[in-house]
Amino acid sequence: MMTDSLLRPDQPVSLRNRLILGAVALILVLGTLAIIAIDGYGKRAAELSYDRLLASAAFQIADAIHVRDGVVDVDLPVAAFETLALARDDRVFYRISGPRDAYLTGYADLPRPAADQGFSKDGARLIQQRFFTSRYLDEPVRFIVLRRLLTEADITGYITVQLGQTINARADLAEDITGKGLQLIAIASVIALGLLGYGIKRAFSPLDQIERELAARSPTDLTPLHVTPIKETWRLQQTINHFMQRLQDTLDRMQRYTGEAAHQIRTPLAGLRAALQNLRDHPDIDDPKPVYNRIMQSVDQLNTTVSQLLNQATITHRLQSEALRRIELNKVVKEACLELASHAINEKVELAFEADAEDTTLLGDAFALKQLFRNLIENAVRYSPVGGVVEVRIHQNVNRLFVEVKDNGPGIPVEYRDKVFSRFYRAPAAVGVGSGLGLAIVREIAERHNAEVGLMDNHPQGLTVRVGFRKESAHGK
Repeated sequence: MMTDSLLRPDQPVSLRNRLILGAVALILVLGTLAIIAIDGYGKRAAELSYDRLLASAAFQIADAIHVRDGVVDVDLPVAAFETLALARDDRVFYRISGPRDAYLTGYADLPRPAADQGFSKDGARLIQQRFFTSRYLDEPVRFIVLRRLLTEADITGYITVQLGQTINARADLAEDITGKGLQLIAIASVIALGLLGYGIKRAFSPLDQIERELAARSPTDLTPLHVTPIKETWRLQQTINHFMQRLQDTLDRMQRYTGEAAHQIRTPLAGLRAALQNLRDHPDIDDPKPVYNRIMQSVDQLNTTVSQLLNQATITHRLQSEALRRIELNKVVKEACLELASHAINEKVELAFEADAEDTTLLGDAFALKQLFRNLIENAVRYSPVGGVVEVRIHQNVNRLFVEVKDNGPGIPVEYRDKVFSRFYRAPAAVGVGSGLGLAIVREIAERHNAEVGLMDNHPQGLTVRVGFRKESAHGK
């Protein structure tokens, strides 16, 4: 039973949405902090403003208190209450007391601050003040308590002016400041979100351009992308172009390979069909053996060609898909010799192996390299005369690691030595059944391992094939 997760493909992660969500979250956090700061600032500004009005009125009242004939006289100034009347919705309360807290006038039951709390103990200070908030007549009221030192000859001590005002006006002012701040934050947030959205859209426009160009292409269009070069997407664009170039090269190679393979298979099939048709048309032929030989030759040719085609397809796939690993070249070459030992014996050719190199470690594909040396040894055995010797030797110098395959055959003329590495090419002196793919496979494997393949004369007779591996590659540097 298929689960929902199998029926629904995983939703791709949107980098654009992540950036937008991140930007919105950042703006919300900053906006919240700004709102808290503006609310505190509004309350503090309103409180400070109205406290100054309250203090100004208290000072005016304190200045209007005098001592006449040994009695404290209070003449309340109208201007003091006109200042406080600017807050029309608020009510004002006051209480005036003389030295030793003797009640003089005003509301006698006003809430009092804690005894002497907030006042200086320094008796030399002429005026002291403090603010506090308390409830009076079921309303919150902001009070100032102002103390002025009387230094008259007959009366000494502090007179106290306590003046209070309800806080409706200052609450309205704080709310007004906070409201305007919120409007400013909201406008700034909307503008910031718009600019961020526009910036993110502009930032992703090269990717959108690449997406549109790829979506508009046909499946066979592998030409390079041509979009506006942007530093952040330049490497991606180059990688895509490089990938499409490799894909185009692979498709071209497969098309050539398919055409050449079809031609090579068609030739032995045509020979086989002709031989069988000859047998059908002439069933009473006196000596059918030549016809049977042609059939066997065509079958062998077809078998060799198909086998080599499959080998090359396998090798090509491995070289493109498998990573190189650390291997012992000595072991790979030795295994190839052991696998072909019985074949050499059947062909009456001596096969010798010699390893003079101490460290034969390299990065390579053991399967492909074994196929490379099998092809070289099989060719050497095929072209060696009966009783000949095929020598396989590993040696090294300062920079390279060499594997040489020597035979006593007829060799390859210099003018054909480059051509024999082409697919399906067979030199004029080629003997036996062959496909022309063996040395092409050797070159492909060698190129994958950054190795060089050279053909040299073997003295006094024969051919030497030398495969040289760089020691830098051998140690993975």
